[in-house]
Amino acid sequence: MVSPWMTNTVILFGVIVAVVGVVAYLRVYKNSAWSTTTPSSRPHPTDQANEDLRQSAEESAAAGQSSEDDKN
Repeated sequence: MVSPWMTNTVILFGVIVAVVGVVAYLRVYKNSAWSTTTPSSRPHPTDQANEDLRQSAEESAAAGQSSEDDKN
């Protein structure tokens, strides 16, 4: 037969593990939720790609204008 002391110990251990697990989960959730809502100090990779495309489009337009000026 299992003693009541052993049952209480197992229940207490389970409660401690559950509380630690919930705290750890909430810390990870909080960090991921904050990272999606606050802008980061470094630019996002797609922002850099958009900037590169914008610069190349401006360079192409400038090159097109200079060649049109040469024709006139």
